[in-house]
Amino acid sequence: MKQLQPIIILAILCLLYGCSSSHSENEKNDSSPEIVVGGLYYSQNNEGTFSVMKVLAVDDMSVHIRSYANKFTAKPADVDPAVLTLGGLNDPAGIGIGHFPIAKEGFLQDNPVFIKQVPVTDEELEGYRMYLEAMQGAN
Repeated sequence: MKQLQPIIILAILCLLYGCSSSHSENEKNDSSPEIVVGGLYYSQNNEGTFSVMKVLAVDDMSVHIRSYANKFTAKPADVDPAVLTLGGLNDPAGIGIGHFPIAKEGFLQDNPVFIKQVPVTDEELEGYRMYLEAMQGAN
């Protein structure tokens, strides 16, 4: 059952965030801002705090991100990746998500602000690799 949990979460996120492959030719050729692999970005939450996410990979339709549990009261000008955490159920910071795909349009809709680029580690790509295996198995 534990092995199915990431797949179930992935399916729910795809439904919520639109992992759809139906894009018009105009959308593919738009002048969207560059999305940087390894980029740390922040966006503002509904309650006024700021969250940080990391771009793990980008494909034709989706941005694969890692969302951290850390919340900042001010726009983070710089972030030390060593302090970012995924949190947990009993963590006062809350819960982050190790990997989830989101349509490029959905990612850009939140007006993410680029902070800096950092390396993507092999460990961070674990969920992304599971996603790729699940997608290959679905075909």
